[in-house]
Amino acid sequence: MGCGASSNIVINFDRTNPLFFGGEIVSGSVQLYVTDDKLEADEIDFNLIGEAGYTRTYTTTENGRTTTHTEHINVPFLSTKYIFARPTGGEKELTYSQGQYSWPFQIQLPDYLPPTIGQPNNYPHVRYYLQVVIDKAWYKANTRENRYITISPRVNILQQNYSMANVFGNHNRKDIILKGSLNKQAYLPGEMIQGIMEVDNPKEVLIKQINVSMIESYQIEFEAHTYTVTSCIIPEMMCRRERQIVQPFGIMIPSRRLLPSYHYQGGLKATVTVNISYTLKFDVKVEGMFTDFDVSVPITIGNEPMPYPPPQ
Repeated sequence: MGCGASSNIVINFDRTNPLFFGGEIVSGSVQLYVTDDKLEADEIDFNLIGEAGYTRTYTTTENGRTTTHTEHINVPFLSTKYIFARPTGGEKELTYSQGQYSWPFQIQLPDYLPPTIGQPNNYPHVRYYLQVVIDKAWYKANTRENRYITISPRVNILQQNYSMANVFGNHNRKDIILKGSLNKQAYLPGEMIQGIMEVDNPKEVLIKQINVSMIESYQIEFEAHTYTVTSCIIPEMMCRRERQIVQPFGIMIPSRRLLPSYHYQGGLKATVTVNISYTLKFDVKVEGMFTDFDVSVPITIGNEPMPYPPPQ
């Protein structure tokens, strides 16, 4: 709840969970509570803002001493402004007496927006928030109230040709070759990634184990982050030295909400690039020095192909 000298502001949504997909309508109401005798304002504005934030480091040298600096950069790429109230009929300013006031709102989201990434006050991030501004006279501080919302693009993997098998392969200095295929190229959270791997091991070198991991990578302009979504050891591939091995495998994608694979480039006064991608990584541990190797296979993560809700 925002606090001013004589008012409180509350932003309410028509749904319990403020998660919205591109193309949906964000709707709700703004409640203004005037707690003192009166509130005077030039205008009451309502905004939806989308920003991408990242850091950039640079160095300066002074008197032979080098210092590293970190610059925090916010690039707005979405800004919509609605005016709830302004003076009319020759009034110089708005005047509200003690009590409660309400304004409904409906905002149509663009279809193509990058997903919310990270915490809104940490870097890097992609954040969206609704902002109510009580614009007062120049000698008084404005009253503001922000409420963050989560937005995700629709990545419907059923509309794209992702059903073909995804083939991969690599080898190491001891002529061990790992190749194989995934059952398809795109998945939803909660699905099982299935495939078959083939190992050619002509020298019958001991393969200690093969670990498979699902890796998420996202980059906001210059700043990139990578983390492991899930990982497991393939039990059938531990301590094997046969010349040829054919082994089915599977790894379960967590059922929680994941960022969809997405690429976005846009901005209002400056351009920012946001990219989210996933890979399935196979780490092969082999007996000997400098014999380990890995294979990375790009995959696509989508979200549920939900239709737009009917208009209210």
